[in-house]
Amino acid sequence: SARPERRPRADSRTYCWRGRISLSQACTMAVSTDTVIYLDIDGVLNVGIGDGGTAPLLLNDINLEMAQKVDPSRLTTQERVYVDKVISVANQALGHAENGTFSDYACLGSSQVADILIGRLTEIIRACGAPFVVLASNWRKPKYESKVRGLEETISKHLGRRFTFDGTTSLVNEKGAVDRLRCIGDHVNMICTDPARKGAVRILVLDDFFVSAFDGWAMEGGARISSEADAESYLRQRADSPSVDVKMVHCYAYWVTSMGNKVEIGTGLTAERTGAAVEFLGSSCHMPRQCSINTIDTKATGDTRWAERLHSVESTRALSRVDRVKTFLSHAVPIVPKKTFGNNAFVRNRTTVATASH
Repeated sequence: SARPERRPRADSRTYCWRGRISLSQACTMAVSTDTVIYLDIDGVLNVGIGDGGTAPLLLNDINLEMAQKVDPSRLTTQERVYVDKVISVANQALGHAENGTFSDYACLGSSQVADILIGRLTEIIRACGAPFVVLASNWRKPKYESKVRGLEETISKHLGRRFTFDGTTSLVNEKGAVDRLRCIGDHVNMICTDPARKGAVRILVLDDFFVSAFDGWAMEGGARISSEADAESYLRQRADSPSVDVKMVHCYAYWVTSMGNKVEIGTGLTAERTGAAVEFLGSSCHMPRQCSINTIDTKATGDTRWAERLHSVESTRALSRVDRVKTFLSHAVPIVPKKTFGNNAFVRNRTTVATASH
């Protein structure tokens, strides 16, 4: 493999390594960093709709248009379930003082991240100045290197400065949510038990855990994970240090549709979850609580499509949810219609596949 490129970080004496790094390297790099963010991508920087053990459906304009325009009489039972879930998510109110629906978080075209959610990640990064950002997503796998580089460029545009991930968790075979939490715990342990470590450490985890609820996961040592607080306690235990503070931001929600289908989603960084992360980091969140064109720095990104679409959504708040989605779709970026419709017609988060239940 290519030799990593070592680049000094402007804000500390640590180094950023392009490509894969070992846990021991990450431990050394984090010595002078007091804040570590473990970042998942799917379900955090986009909205994923759970579909059992297969790849989640991606909430994007392509899937929304298919779900809206398809003839239900020509669908199989399973296909009707997919359509019901996509429409339900698009119509679901964001709540918690944030106007709009999850359709506001839909990705555009071939993109697998939403600009509005990238903006919220940068708000979190700014809240702590110079965090050590560890990629904990399946995107850390070598085959997704080009996607990660593109994501780094997008984050850099929002931040107004160069951004690169400082490291990754180890490349273990994660079969589900339990493995993801254990993998993060391994990395936390390596950082916090390093003899060279000095000072307090803040750990912030942003993850949807394969679109999974905290429903009593069994961890080593008899620990049971039934809430964010349980996950935080587990990571503090793995840190084995009295000077470690942990915040878990679980980007997950579920409900049942009017057709009786259970919907589980990776919510993305909602305003509520972003505010919780920023509050933990000890800074007031300046992000507008309402979804508006002010949420996105169009000058930095050079992309006005989101601003235009969000403006159209803001102007239709009084409409019914169904009409609101129709208006949303009418402003979507044009796409080439699919010739056939089937189980594989919907766009999925192919990087997120739990191969076994937790």
